[in-house]
Amino acid sequence: MSRFALVVSVCLLISVSLNVYLLWGEPAPTAAEDVPKKTGNRVTSDKATKPPVSTSQQSASTYQAESGSSDKPDVPATDIDIVQQWLDQGDFARVERFLIDALRANPESAQLLLLEADYILATEPLSVGVSHLFALQELSLFNLKQREELANRSAGLIENTISALYNAGDWDMLAQFLEPLFQLNSSDQSLTLKLAEAYARQQKFTLMEDVLANLSATNAGARSLRQRFLPTPSSGSQESSEGPTTTQQEPVTRLALTRYGDQYIAETQILNRPAALLLDTGASSTAISFELYRALRRFNQIKVIGLFDVRTAGGPIRSPLVQIDNMTLGPYELSNIGVFVMPEAAMQQADGLLGMNVLKQFHFQLDQTNAELLLTPRQ
Repeated sequence: MSRFALVVSVCLLISVSLNVYLLWGEPAPTAAEDVPKKTGNRVTSDKATKPPVSTSQQSASTYQAESGSSDKPDVPATDIDIVQQWLDQGDFARVERFLIDALRANPESAQLLLLEADYILATEPLSVGVSHLFALQELSLFNLKQREELANRSAGLIENTISALYNAGDWDMLAQFLEPLFQLNSSDQSLTLKLAEAYARQQKFTLMEDVLANLSATNAGARSLRQRFLPTPSSGSQESSEGPTTTQQEPVTRLALTRYGDQYIAETQILNRPAALLLDTGASSTAISFELYRALRRFNQIKVIGLFDVRTAGGPIRSPLVQIDNMTLGPYELSNIGVFVMPEAAMQQADGLLGMNVLKQFHFQLDQTNAELLLTPRQ
């Protein structure tokens, strides 16, 4: 046999051996080996075990597994109750995830849309939440009774918020709350007059007139506002944040302050609990730390008005506005004060800020030499 024929024979032998190995050489799996079982598009294992699932997690996951069916009539009541518990507990991330999945599968569920409205009211500025309730009233999937309930709920929120901010004299926050609602419903006379008054009390008369332009020229409410607040050539504005601190007839209270660098801290009582508040004439509203709020809430029922976007030295933050039934500043008792609850990082020097919604109830002056706050009640 020639050398060439020998080489060809060896190559053919190697090729045949390799093909035999590739086709039949892989050993069969033994019974002891764990072989994944493919079910549909998922791969599971007989040995795989899942951690125990709590009742609430199990119910929500059950809904998510079933929600792929487009003919599902509505969401199980148990799921709604569980998610409502999450909402009440402040577990907003879990609520948001549930709503995204549930509304994608069932976008016309009245139950889910109402739950979403609760979520928005708990996480967005109050005006956004009320505006959302307005939008829901326009949806045809709600029956007449449900629309009436939505209308009553939005009207109640507006009335309570206006009352709380009006009583607290927090005109800046009142305007912030009413502005987007006015844009949605500029034909509402009551809303228009309240917003115009909020501007007038801040001496923003151009904005006041812009709002009043939506009313007729003979509107009695608009005429009354102009008479009360517009300055005349013979007199200045009827509203001012400060005024003379001493008169012969009015006693002046001198409230001792504590120096903190170039700032001052006033000792107050909030719901009969001591609170050291940093004097801040640049803040339109009084604020307390979340730590103080948590302590007050242990023994008192505190009304939460809603969330607002608040401008601070560190930038805007979203903060709940609550109503404090009573507050003491020196010998003076104040009631129904609107107070913002601020995060701990924003309240490091004191228990909170003493803002203009409290200070403007007095003629006041800061005596920096003696570290005293001079107060005379407004008549």
